[in-house]
Amino acid sequence: MSTIMNNPIYWLRSIRLYFFTLLLCMACSPLSNSEKFNITMESPEGHFSVNIYLKYGLLHYAVLNQSEEVVMGPSSLGIKTDRQDYTTMLRCSKQEHEQDLLENMVLISGKKTNRTAIYHQSKFTFVNSQEREMVLEVRTFQDGFAFRYFIPEHANNWSQVQEESTEFYFPQGGLSWLQPYDQASEWTPAYENIYEEYKMASPSPTQNGWCLPALFDSGNKYFLISESGPFTPYAAMHLAEGSKKELYRLAWPDAMDANGLYDAKPRIQGDITTPWRCITITEDLSTLFSSDLVNLVAPPPVSGDTDWIATGLSSWSWLTDHDSPQDFEKLKPYIDLSARMQWPYALIDANWDNMSNGSIEEVIQYAEERDVGLFLWYNSGGKHNVVTEAPRNLLHDAYARKKEFERLQKWGVKGIKVDFFQSDKKEIMALYLDILKDAMDYHLMVNFHGCTIPRGWARMYPNLITMEAVRGEEVYYFGKNFPQKAPVANCILPFTRNVVGSMDYTPTVFTTFDHPHLTTMGHELALALIFESGVQHMGDSPEMYDALPIQTRELLSELPASWEESRLLQARIGKEVIVARRSGNAWYVAGINGEDFPKTWKLNLGALQKFGAFNFSTDTPSLTGVSVQKIAIQSSNAVRVSAYGGFLGKIELPS
Repeated sequence: MSTIMNNPIYWLRSIRLYFFTLLLCMACSPLSNSEKFNITMESPEGHFSVNIYLKYGLLHYAVLNQSEEVVMGPSSLGIKTDRQDYTTMLRCSKQEHEQDLLENMVLISGKKTNRTAIYHQSKFTFVNSQEREMVLEVRTFQDGFAFRYFIPEHANNWSQVQEESTEFYFPQGGLSWLQPYDQASEWTPAYENIYEEYKMASPSPTQNGWCLPALFDSGNKYFLISESGPFTPYAAMHLAEGSKKELYRLAWPDAMDANGLYDAKPRIQGDITTPWRCITITEDLSTLFSSDLVNLVAPPPVSGDTDWIATGLSSWSWLTDHDSPQDFEKLKPYIDLSARMQWPYALIDANWDNMSNGSIEEVIQYAEERDVGLFLWYNSGGKHNVVTEAPRNLLHDAYARKKEFERLQKWGVKGIKVDFFQSDKKEIMALYLDILKDAMDYHLMVNFHGCTIPRGWARMYPNLITMEAVRGEEVYYFGKNFPQKAPVANCILPFTRNVVGSMDYTPTVFTTFDHPHLTTMGHELALALIFESGVQHMGDSPEMYDALPIQTRELLSELPASWEESRLLQARIGKEVIVARRSGNAWYVAGINGEDFPKTWKLNLGALQKFGAFNFSTDTPSLTGVSVQKIAIQSSNAVRVSAYGGFLGKIELPS
């Protein structure tokens, strides 16, 4: 902040923008011609600006670089309901502008738990041909901007939103890194397809558009499009198919989602507030990796004590033994693993309510005696899914949900994993928030699976500790093509899905399942740090972790799951990623190779810690295990990795 405020160029630009805005406010009166509405909002440090204007009564925006060249857009804005049309014949009736607002954000989990950001905010009120109002709210940050629509309605009126004319147009074309959006099925949509590189305007393999977040490279800037919210009744949206002109539009959920229940287009009583449409803009991958725009525009945390919320690593038995959550004897080794590794949690997955060789109460007591907290699995359904795994029919109903949460609180359970939502329709979005609210009241952390992407809810409800919405390690069971695609996808996820929030990939698995890994053990170790998750579920068996070298086990034993600082040291999307994260005074560093040939990376570890040693675990020459190495920190340190390899290490401070 001090750097910005002491910069004379910043002050000159702010004064210029103030007088420019004042003139526009004078020009934009209810009687003014709609064509006179044309305003440019600068980002706080002037890296880009957003031009918003009316042309023939149609609302548009464009993104300009520092040379005032259009790098995105012109793109349409507007929204239409079954009561009013705010896409045509608009005129500006009011403007409100605020400069240099300060946003202080504290998160319990995340790549940076404390963040301060300066932003500019404008609210534009537009009137349609029926003299009805729509408000466009825009915020510009250093690394991007966000906007949303607000339609004031009588409290008793019901409206159905018919369409948003919101567009994202890239005039230069270029590349994109996208996840195909699912077609509706028993298990989908769940945001679990794989991210790959595509030319802009490529057709989606599912013929159903693209998931958010979506990353685009226009040649000189990266654009990450995502969504923050909904925080009030509304559906979540994704991108429709790209057109031949690199134009992307928002799309509603599939009508067949959630077993065909509920309207795809949301029906809303009273005022309508859309989610924020968020666009991160940057020329470098470091800024993209560090962006927290989705959380910055989210509401502040709900009131309440949060001392009981804690991040950490967890054992997870289901991946290596699907029947283990129903068998106390099979669960014991995983609880013992957590105790031995000093991981705070163990996850008991589906069908634990049908326990053999003991009861769930005995499992809870066994874990408590070893100071291991438990997460218990739940089916989200309801009628909106037909998945039979249990417990089910407890969380979709408010009364049953609260009774169950009361029971869990008495048992001392630390959190819940809720699975199989299968829709982004308005009613399912509301269910997420209802679960979070009630879980907060009963001091339960929440992990969503088979779910939508992070949408800023983790700021509003700090008990939301992680979410899936990723094609993770379990796919080695059933994904024939996953081993070939995983190394590249792992080098895309830090710049797409994991940018917007914690990601439960369930990493660091060495066991060979139905479809063997191409990634090495060093690569798998690195994923525990490369991927950020408030609870990091370690998916392999006790035997595999116990077989690691003692130094590697110690590293995994002490590895944090929340970070005061995260830095991208080196990256090429889809090819390699090297990340450093700090907790307290300790720096942890990891790298993964997404390509099929060995590499030697030269790292400036001295930029993190000038003195000390770097202890790290990487691939053995035979690729059959883990090699432990130690090097003194210099201005340039060489770390060698294998094809599809990686490393995980910690900088040891001098004694």
